[in-house]
Amino acid sequence: MSKYYIKVDLDKNWRDAFLKKTNNNRTFYLLRCTKEFQFLGEVMPLMKGEWIMKKSYVYSIVIIIALFFCVSSSYASETVKFLVVGPMTGDSAAQGIQLRQGAELAVQEINAAGGLNGKKLVFEVADDTGNPNQATIVAQKFSLDKDILFICGPVNSSCAIASLPIWEKTNVPMISPCNTAANLTRLGHKNYFRIIVNDDIMSRQIVEVAIKTLGMKKPALVWENSDYGKGMRDIAVSEIPKLGVKVVAEDSYVPGTDRDYSAIITKYKGLGIDGVLILGDYTAGGLFAKQAYNLGFHPKLAGSASCAHPKLMEIGGQGAENFYVQAPFDPFDTRPKQAAFIERFQKLAKDRPGEWGAHAYDVVYVAKTAYEKGGKDRASFINALHKINNFEGVTGTFGFDQFGDVPAKTVTVLVVKDGKFVNYEKK
Repeated sequence: MSKYYIKVDLDKNWRDAFLKKTNNNRTFYLLRCTKEFQFLGEVMPLMKGEWIMKKSYVYSIVIIIALFFCVSSSYASETVKFLVVGPMTGDSAAQGIQLRQGAELAVQEINAAGGLNGKKLVFEVADDTGNPNQATIVAQKFSLDKDILFICGPVNSSCAIASLPIWEKTNVPMISPCNTAANLTRLGHKNYFRIIVNDDIMSRQIVEVAIKTLGMKKPALVWENSDYGKGMRDIAVSEIPKLGVKVVAEDSYVPGTDRDYSAIITKYKGLGIDGVLILGDYTAGGLFAKQAYNLGFHPKLAGSASCAHPKLMEIGGQGAENFYVQAPFDPFDTRPKQAAFIERFQKLAKDRPGEWGAHAYDVVYVAKTAYEKGGKDRASFINALHKINNFEGVTGTFGFDQFGDVPAKTVTVLVVKDGKFVNYEKK
């Protein structure tokens, strides 16, 4: 009996198909993973991305492809999907992991309470490594996925700036828990929102803490060479002289690359620097504090919101003691709503939530509110977000202005005491 074969393009028709090799190393079985494995027929490799299949299986394949699309459509209609984007690896991975955990906790709670109008809320996670180039790759990969209703993320302002033009082409709403670059909401992207105070406000606050509270007379700036760090640096350089103090020195560093601050520390010792503002994340803050302590340099230290992570103390050790940081969320908040959230988050993550976990949690609940206000597709979802006022989240009460900002929100300041963050007003 003659054998007939037909080419099957797996890339187009079977995105999530995979091959399981049998013991004879020649015959393959094409399997599709849904709720159970489905045997589709004996296939032989032709070249990458193409396969030859016996004609006797063609009719079965057509039927299964039809069933596949029916099952997929049915599944999509029963779920509401979003994407969590952040650094799951690299120097900022602790922030991205908290982002995922905060979103996960909110999803668990929402689904346990019946979902979104009876639909199950689901999400995927994409790792942008905190790198703008990788952020654009993530956007190119996921922006065409019509099932994604919105994005929770990213963490880094530079990643948002790089990827937003791609997301905007398909009108995917982006709600960032953590982007603080002041200009982000002024770039004209209609699909962008954030639920955190921007750097215009936070940078002025940390400057006042450094000069007025800590009494720095000869301050220096160490800032992250990124949109985030440069924005804060520019504000600090402008605001510090208004308080009657001159910036004596400043140095930038490349996040994820520069880790040795000994030359900067030695220079600052020679200049008689009595205080340093770290305008970057917890890795830089912790490394600078540790190396300064080991070199016998003990300036007053203050850092931006990205320093407010327990890893600051883990990395900085004794050098992180008395380190002041901004905190858009207080992980030791004793108010009933916040304390209950902190307890639930700790059960899931085995750690207290920082701004990343708390804000991601609020993002998902803000999205729930928008969906229930009629945001069933991307365009109506964006419209519904703009109509939200006085949303009561664990990170505060807020609503969006015409730019997607939350002008009514405030931040607090924490200080490291005995290896732990405490509210500096209550220390």
